[in-house]
Amino acid sequence: MTELPVLGPFEPLPSPPADTVGGETEAILSSARAEAARITGDAVSRSAGILAAADSEARQIRSRAASESRKAEKRNRDIDTWSARVVIGAAVGLTASGEYELARKVGFVKEVAWLLPVVIDVYVIQAFRRHRDIAPAIGLTIAANVIYHLAEAGLFGVKTDGSPEWWLIAIVASIASLILWRMHLMVTPLEQRHKRVRKAVPSASESQANTVLTLPQEATSDGLEERRERPVPEPRNGAKMGPSRGRQRAARKAAKVRRSMDEWVTVTDPIFHAEFTRLKRQPTADEFATAIETAGLGKVGTTTAKNIRAEILDRTDVPALTD
Repeated sequence: MTELPVLGPFEPLPSPPADTVGGETEAILSSARAEAARITGDAVSRSAGILAAADSEARQIRSRAASESRKAEKRNRDIDTWSARVVIGAAVGLTASGEYELARKVGFVKEVAWLLPVVIDVYVIQAFRRHRDIAPAIGLTIAANVIYHLAEAGLFGVKTDGSPEWWLIAIVASIASLILWRMHLMVTPLEQRHKRVRKAVPSASESQANTVLTLPQEATSDGLEERRERPVPEPRNGAKMGPSRGRQRAARKAAKVRRSMDEWVTVTDPIFHAEFTRLKRQPTADEFATAIETAGLGKVGTTTAKNIRAEILDRTDVPALTD
């Protein structure tokens, strides 16, 4: 049996000095931190560059889209504008020819017959611009053309020999005067209309000042004292006593706002224009009455609202609608 050699005592390897280990560790950590900071800086820089490029591209896309949208809107507006002008020009040309021939039919000489289509067509254009008298203006130009073509065919307003009837001559001769009256109402400044109405219609305060209040004989102080002393009858079957119908009607009358037409026009004119702009049309009588009540000017009936609306249309110009 082989004997194992006897080993001497175990001696551990000598450890490096503590300051040397600490220095190496600190160097490694410092190097790692520097590398991490460099990597982070590169990543942030690349991210910032990517975001800046994306933002610039997005701005360019939005700018191109806005430019294309503006061009499309302008193109649509131009198409709408010129389409309307072409239609108006063609319609005026067609109707003017019939109105001219109608004037010639009833005896106007050719040197002045062309004035009739000028009067009618200018009236129609002003009616459209001011949003007033649209139906009468269109009806007038339609009637003039229809009457001429029927008269030319010998079906209306002419005798057997083709000469016009006296009443047709009278109607055509009165068209210019009628349009002159309507144009005067449309172009008269609002201030002059209000002055004219104020002179014709007294205000509510003047009416109250000129009104003399007379009391009946029962309304003397003695009579009032006697009424106070009279006992109030007890209700039958325990029913509650409420205000009489007469008192209820008086309370309702007192709750209603009393204004002259001139005052109503003054206070409701802004409301009418606001509703016209919001609805892009004339408000109905019910809509106008609701708007007046909503504005806190009191409750008015449908008929009253309709009358106020008619007065506003006669006294003021309605603005043109825009898309």
